[in-house]
Amino acid sequence: MALWGNNDNKGSGGTVSLNYTTLEVTGTGTTFGQVGAAATGDVIRFGIRGGGGTYFGDAVIVGIASTTSLSIASTAGLSGAAIAATAFYVSELPKYTVLDSTYSNANDAAQSLATLTITGTATTNANIGTSIIPVVPPSGLIAGDLVLNGGNNLVISAVGTVNITLGSTISAGIATGDTLTFKRYVDGYDKQVYGISTDSVPAAYSGFAHQGWVGIMTYVDCQGNFRVKSETLVAMSGITTGTDGILYPTPV
Repeated sequence: MALWGNNDNKGSGGTVSLNYTTLEVTGTGTTFGQVGAAATGDVIRFGIRGGGGTYFGDAVIVGIASTTSLSIASTAGLSGAAIAATAFYVSELPKYTVLDSTYSNANDAAQSLATLTITGTATTNANIGTSIIPVVPPSGLIAGDLVLNGGNNLVISAVGTVNITLGSTISAGIATGDTLTFKRYVDGYDKQVYGISTDSVPAAYSGFAHQGWVGIMTYVDCQGNFRVKSETLVAMSGITTGTDGILYPTPV
């Protein structure tokens, strides 16, 4: 059994449900085992990636009983959430990544907003409609942080020596001496395997060392910066991609 193939666009019509105890997958309207569809040794990817869908993770297919029934080797790569009547993908991505805990969807974490312990005091008034707030920025404040104003979290686009500049205008006036509350996005972790081919990546996202199977990790660092790292797992040309696979970048 090959450790990987070159097809990231196998047929995946219908929906599936998973029994976490028996490791059995039951399909509705599926074509497991048919030409061009799921086969033993492939990876089944549960859920919908992007577009507001829910993605549950990956598992290796170890047996196919019928066009509507298959079994998986392990749930190690899954989030642990119930999987019922959901869409899926089938891929020939490197199977070893499914047992790599760094790729498990159980580790995924959404970004959240935390209130910083630092605060600032307005040095003079700021009227509604301005995007510049007169305040001596507290130590540690960076562009990308947010300031609370009128119940809204406004993104700070630049930090100067005597003011901060926002990406939008304030909706509530600020008076001299008002205390400003700052926030920062924290946490956030995602690591996924993508099939990268010459026709699947827009020019703005083409900064990979090689075509092939690539691991992409996104996270927020300790300073609140959004980071993207890529790791070439298998350098190869001819990866088949398309709408039956997870495209990169994944549509929001």
